[in-house]
Amino acid sequence: MGDQKTITLRLLGAWEATLQGHSVQLGPRQQRLLAALAIHGPRPRCYLSGLLWPECTEAHGLGSLRAAVFALSRRLPGAVVCRGAALALSEEVDVDLHHLLDLLARPVAAWSPERDDHWLLERSGVELLPGWYDDWVVEEQERLHDLYVNAVEDRAEHCLEHGDVHRALALARTLRDVDPLRESAVRLVIRAHLAMGNEADAWRAFEGFSAVMARELGTEPSPRVSGLLEPLRRP
Repeated sequence: MGDQKTITLRLLGAWEATLQGHSVQLGPRQQRLLAALAIHGPRPRCYLSGLLWPECTEAHGLGSLRAAVFALSRRLPGAVVCRGAALALSEEVDVDLHHLLDLLARPVAAWSPERDDHWLLERSGVELLPGWYDDWVVEEQERLHDLYVNAVEDRAEHCLEHGDVHRALALARTLRDVDPLRESAVRLVIRAHLAMGNEADAWRAFEGFSAVMARELGTEPSPRVSGLLEPLRRP
């Protein structure tokens, strides 16, 4: 988090807002308004009222939005600012989601394992607003999931190609745990085990994936997975 920010907004793993290091309790309306601005950026008031109160009339939604903004001005002053007809988060608000999105967009060549691995290996810490089921939140949860698994896979492949096999295995296992049916994840796990000479572990990874495929999809792993172990079957 940036040391110069006076307000922090945590959306990953759990909801939390702090002001100068002290947690601030906010109601659901205020929480959702801050989350919407953090996710979507500056938006017109009519857009926000329709997003947050889709079941209400426009007049009622705008009234609820005004009430939420007023409550925030009392509980978390300076968090929300007006930009013409739009509302936005103040530059004083530091959002963990923004840091993660910056990392996931970073080219693999610019990745620093020592600095960035905690974001990628601790999957529970990058779940966006767990327990929130608003349509607009679910859509962003799915988008973040896709960005996350692709970034982890790219970095695991990069590590494997450059001989950093143990880190490749850690990343591949994280990816497999997040998406047990993702074939490319188990291929990375098997390749990492084979690169370290751990043939028994490679077989166990394959057998575990085979069991998941049979249970969930009623099918078997593709030849792209089983073929990795084909040389071990030869006398």
